[in-house]
Amino acid sequence: MSRVNSAMQYRRLRSPKDHGGRLIDPPLSDVQSQLSANLDPARRGDCDLQGRSLASLSGTARSLLLDAAIEYTSVYRDVPGSLSLAGTPIVMTGHQPDLYHAGVWYKNFVLDQIARKRQAVGINLLIDNDTIGKATIRVPSGTVDSPLVEQVAFDQARNEIPFEERRLMDPELLNSFAERVRSKLFRSINSPLVEQLWPNVVTASISSQNLGSCLSQARHQLEASWGLKTLELPLSQVCDADPFRWFAATLLTRLQQFQQIHNELLLEYRRANRVRSQTHPVPPLAADGEWLEAPFWLWSATDPRRRRLFVRQVRDGIEITDRQAQRHLLSLTSDGSCEVGVEQLRQLSDQGIKLRSRALLTTMFARLFLCDLFIHGIGGAKYDQLTDAIIQRFFGFTAPKFVTVTATAKLPIEHPVVADTEILATQLKLRELRFNPQRYLVSLPEAASLVTAKQKLITTEVQFDSRQNRHLQIAQLNDAMQPMVEQQRMKLLHERANLIEQARIGTLLGSREYSFCLFPEATLRPLLLDI
Repeated sequence: MSRVNSAMQYRRLRSPKDHGGRLIDPPLSDVQSQLSANLDPARRGDCDLQGRSLASLSGTARSLLLDAAIEYTSVYRDVPGSLSLAGTPIVMTGHQPDLYHAGVWYKNFVLDQIARKRQAVGINLLIDNDTIGKATIRVPSGTVDSPLVEQVAFDQARNEIPFEERRLMDPELLNSFAERVRSKLFRSINSPLVEQLWPNVVTASISSQNLGSCLSQARHQLEASWGLKTLELPLSQVCDADPFRWFAATLLTRLQQFQQIHNELLLEYRRANRVRSQTHPVPPLAADGEWLEAPFWLWSATDPRRRRLFVRQVRDGIEITDRQAQRHLLSLTSDGSCEVGVEQLRQLSDQGIKLRSRALLTTMFARLFLCDLFIHGIGGAKYDQLTDAIIQRFFGFTAPKFVTVTATAKLPIEHPVVADTEILATQLKLRELRFNPQRYLVSLPEAASLVTAKQKLITTEVQFDSRQNRHLQIAQLNDAMQPMVEQQRMKLLHERANLIEQARIGTLLGSREYSFCLFPEATLRPLLLDI
């Protein structure tokens, strides 16, 4: 694989600040040219993955993906009967199967729009290898003058495990969720979507005990009622198919090279984006003696705590481990086919052993093997700049382009809006009272002598070695004038405290992070459908 230089540059991506603001980058008018460029087979060249071409693996992966997505989606909603893979582009997005905020949900609507306009299939990938701990959402409650945010649970809390393994624990808590949300939510919000959504969640829980599936299927049914025609599929099903196993096996056999490229480019990304955190956007892949960390999770059905995967070379192949109970041999070598290793991974899967991609690798596989255009949120778009560089360096061709999408929706609650400049102006006035009180005392007779004395000190030229003495005299005069501006100071302190409290209330009630299910349909539907 050829070494191609990469150049990462800082990209400023920000969520829209105001309600109704939307970000689609590049704009929809440019999506066709972007999709056409991604579809050009010459872009990838003839990339070999341990005896199979990337194009061949991608063709198999896409065929399996479409069949699986149709089968999965058909269980709970109608699927268009005319879907065909032959020559049809695939557009994809993905997120955890959770009650996310409206800005995340907006990706699904853009997905549907692009798929319609470009005669493509739109597929939403349910990232069920991510973990869930507290099964709650934040609900704004109280009054506008005294608001608070309460956590309302839709299931019992438990230790963090992947969505894929998370079973429903408390059906009664699930069943009463919509009613409890409604009892807490601001009275000014009429007919929140949770009232439409939740009967379908409860119905789904009768046939599926997977919590994420209940939430995502109900949300997908709601989208269907609004006219969306996309498909969905859990990532776990993608990872349990042979094309992903072949991809994983290729990376495991070439892990030393991949890890070196990954870590070098991660440092370059952090420099370009001025990132100091050692965990953002991802931590470096570790090395511990002969063990090298690979960008995968490993767990078992009997112990569903995901752990990092480590790999070492052995005489007949490689050994993989989670550095706990799991340790397995795979017949994989850097100069041989992956067929035996893929079969061994399939056998491990049959035994309940789960090999799953981490975030960066998930979108890498999706963009290279599953779809012709991927739709990211802002977070994914930022870290996939690193993915682009790794693809370029490791595979030897330019990564396919993606689209970045988000929106801002705020609950219909009247709340104060305080600009940062208002608080800053008050703070500057307080500082002025402390260090230039004379400016507020020019009309006060009892301050005249102090004001005159300070003005004289300020305007009189002094030698360098006398400046400290002058500074002390000015400070003493400022102190002497403080009682005379005390009333003004108290007024400004009260004003500042009030502004800070109003800003806190505005931030709380004006957050874009509240779950989409708290919004009335009349608030969200125009924003999401008007693309």
